[in-house]
Amino acid sequence: MTSGVEIGALRVDLVPEVRYRLMPRAFLFPDLIHEDAARNADWIGPRHLHPETLAVGMAFQAYLIRARGQNILVDTCNGNHKPRPHAPWQDDMRAHTFLTSLADLGLRPEDIHIVLCTHLHTDHVGWNTRLVDGRWVPTFPNARYVMNKAEYDHFAALVGTEGSRYAHIEDSVLPVVDAGQAEMVSDTAEIISEIGEEVFLSPSPGHSPGHVCIHARANGAEAVISGDAIHHPIQLDMPDLVMRADGDAALAAQSRRAVMEHCAGTSALLCAGHIPDWSFARVHEGGRAFRLDPL
Repeated sequence: MTSGVEIGALRVDLVPEVRYRLMPRAFLFPDLIHEDAARNADWIGPRHLHPETLAVGMAFQAYLIRARGQNILVDTCNGNHKPRPHAPWQDDMRAHTFLTSLADLGLRPEDIHIVLCTHLHTDHVGWNTRLVDGRWVPTFPNARYVMNKAEYDHFAALVGTEGSRYAHIEDSVLPVVDAGQAEMVSDTAEIISEIGEEVFLSPSPGHSPGHVCIHARANGAEAVISGDAIHHPIQLDMPDLVMRADGDAALAAQSRRAVMEHCAGTSALLCAGHIPDWSFARVHEGGRAFRLDPL
């Protein structure tokens, strides 16, 4: 498995928290059937899609972009000590894999300059904060946390509703805002824009209202960090397959297909953090569907 790639003068590295976990079909794709697995058995093996149970292999991974002396972390996975009673496997985690993965790249939390949020779901903002003396404080004390304003406004308005459903906003997003480290931007914001080198956002709504993808582009090469626009290789064959947590299924499918078409048309690398082993891959068109070619 490739753990990092050069994009011109930029570098993109994988930051794993959970490298692999087999999840029940209903967790992702309630509409998936055995015929779908059989049709794709020639390229999607049982580690990614079990042919009998239809269980799906997942990872929970972030990405680090190094550009012009800036260490840019894209998403922050699940986090430790977070109360998540609706997801027992995620509830009150006590793992140190995420920070160890950063350390393996030679970085401390203090070395992160920017945290980019593709969206504000619980498994993408967890390490935004950590528990210190009973308080949630920003994990990355010197970083600015960049998020789409429309996404933030949507979720901030839901805090306190539906029981504990939006507790992750309270413990992993609002403390960053209260600390003065949050920066609200548009869904097309440029993070770095220099001659021949860019890091920028692009809109990909549907899974959540203000979901964005992150692009790193230099010297004619590009990587697209897709957040939850794409969850699993089966979606390459079935771009319209509904993911259980898609807020607007039709819009999510439209965004998903647009990301695939962009990567296939430009040879941009697809960086899909929930896909284990194939976290850097090329997308190829295959008629009505697409295929993924891992590095």
